[in-house]
Amino acid sequence: MAQSTVSLPEEEVYVQVVNPVSLTEDYLWLEVSVVSGNKPSTSKVIYMELLDRNGISVAGELAKLENGKVHSYLQIPPELSSDNYLLRVYTRISPYISGEKGVFQSMVSIINPQKPPVIDSSPQTEVKDLPSYLNPGYIDLKDSLIEVSLPLPGARDISIVINKASPLDHLDATINFNEMYTTGTSSNQDLIPELYGHIVKGKILESAIDTTEVFFLTLHGHQSHMFVDKPNEKGDVYFDTGNFSYFDYAVIQSTRPDEQVNFILSSPFWEETPNENFTLPVLKLSPRDEAFIKDKILARASHQYYLAPIEIPLAPLPFQYITDYSYQLDDYNRFEDMATTIREYVPMVLVRSQNRKTIFKNFNIPYNLVFKESPLLVIDGMPVFDSEAFANFNPKGIKSMDIVNRYFYINDLRFTGMVNLSSYKNDFGGFDLPKNALFITYKGLQKPYQFYAGSEATNKGSYFPDFRSILTWQSNKEIDTNGMLNFTFKPSLLKGNFELKVRYRAGQNKTFNTANYLLKLN
Repeated sequence: MAQSTVSLPEEEVYVQVVNPVSLTEDYLWLEVSVVSGNKPSTSKVIYMELLDRNGISVAGELAKLENGKVHSYLQIPPELSSDNYLLRVYTRISPYISGEKGVFQSMVSIINPQKPPVIDSSPQTEVKDLPSYLNPGYIDLKDSLIEVSLPLPGARDISIVINKASPLDHLDATINFNEMYTTGTSSNQDLIPELYGHIVKGKILESAIDTTEVFFLTLHGHQSHMFVDKPNEKGDVYFDTGNFSYFDYAVIQSTRPDEQVNFILSSPFWEETPNENFTLPVLKLSPRDEAFIKDKILARASHQYYLAPIEIPLAPLPFQYITDYSYQLDDYNRFEDMATTIREYVPMVLVRSQNRKTIFKNFNIPYNLVFKESPLLVIDGMPVFDSEAFANFNPKGIKSMDIVNRYFYINDLRFTGMVNLSSYKNDFGGFDLPKNALFITYKGLQKPYQFYAGSEATNKGSYFPDFRSILTWQSNKEIDTNGMLNFTFKPSLLKGNFELKVRYRAGQNKTFNTANYLLKLN
């Protein structure tokens, strides 16, 4: 860990919730902005979670910030009960450094058609702060698109959302940060900003801490990557994953491979929960809401099948070390063990027997000699400390082999060469997980998805079942020279009232304003 904790910046977190009333299995879309002063925050990770009325986190995701911004999402679990939930969004350090400004909080309503909420048949009460209808003079219909020209002089950083209007959108909920977290937001842990990528924190559970012990963390997903570090005096270990972002589980080992690793990975989320004095209002629906719920169910079915978010392709990361020799094993005759494979095809790695155990020695190319110590043996990013098991391993599931014939460093640790194997399926090629290793499910940053493309995605002819409840979501809009905000959108087959939400900054003000309007689409 090389990041500094000196002069931690204050951060302010702003979020536009695209669909604050959603069904289970929907994506809860969020537009996140994090600023420090008047500049984008240098943090690279944002944390998002939903808490139920008992303060229990029911959904959580990490997303990658680029210049302090990201379009992200929470996929709502199918088993959630219909209720109101607390949405929290923050960076690793913002709750501790910036308090209320560093934690965005908002109430969202989740409806599970299989687990309906309280049905209230009492007379409808007056709804406060309903937006007024958009001036008809600002709207024009051209072909199948609706054009809007809205006066917004001096506005910048503009984003637009048009949603099916909901009777729940204006349900008041008092969220007072200082009253919710009366125990304070001070931290007894080291506050380390995520300047390069997500930081995975682990903790040794031993009573006596050996600060010279080396821990190896291997993160696995579509690709694999290895990280190495030592504990501090408190037994905390911090692995900075940098640009390696998308993974599903972790394998932890130490330089004492004969002993079981007594180690845990800490949850990356903010541990503070609202105190018992904070209560979310109970979600109540009435028979009058039936048409709205049916529209949402129809929209969900349409979205899931025809307009599902598109996963943005990710460029694979190259092997993290500079190799001297690389081998594609399909180019060679296959042998039944790695010792024979290396002995026959890799002249720069010697295979020897020592104390009735097979060992490997790499040539040190710069010095034209053989290393006295053994190389680091790796399979799909996971170090293997049992050279005999590595030697007897059948490489039929291995695609390639990379050899490092020189000293290389990870942090302050020096290694005498490497033999690295990469499998076809990134599943260790059938090699058994070391008995003393620790296997832990741990999600990294969420894979980026593209919100469906609105009018472009629905331009498929009259047969297309276009039942979108979110008609458009547009960001980074700018006003014209006359101070007008101009945009277009395509209506769907759903009719009735839709709400237009415009989020923007006024002049040089760094905080966001929101203007709400109703649109009647028949």
